[in-house]
Amino acid sequence: MSETTKILVISDVHGRLRDLRWVLDHEEAEAMFYLGDGLYDLNAALQLRKTPVPYPIYRVAGNCDTGYEEPTEGMAPFAGVLFFYTHGHHYGVKMGSERLAESAGARGADVALFGHTHVRELQRGVGTAATVFNPGSLRDGGSYGVIEVTDGQCAFGWKRVPAF
Repeated sequence: MSETTKILVISDVHGRLRDLRWVLDHEEAEAMFYLGDGLYDLNAALQLRKTPVPYPIYRVAGNCDTGYEEPTEGMAPFAGVLFFYTHGHHYGVKMGSERLAESAGARGADVALFGHTHVRELQRGVGTAATVFNPGSLRDGGSYGVIEVTDGQCAFGWKRVPAF
């Protein structure tokens, strides 16, 4: 039987600390990608936890994360899939994700993760372009992404933080 790797994808928290804490407290995963615009929130949520999260968090700075020395992009492999992750503002994603898909694919990435637009998106890669996935915004609608990787194949989905 194949093993599935579950990955959380969060972006654009913009002060919704309560919602971020809910995700950290209720979702089990093997890793998290934190795609910027809320690094202060992430640091605060992690400090408020009684125990550390049991998985690595891959984080990048967004356009609203001034004063942080986090990178603006990175790459990480999981279960046979290479992920490129960025906030997206340097790739003009508000005008479309094609440039990001091509750039990530040219670097050998299978999937490009991004935020910035606050809009959920999934576009399967064509040719050498990477598949692009945006989890939406935790602030606007409480949306976050979940990726399940099995045998090098990704199943993409979205969830919402319940209303309090």
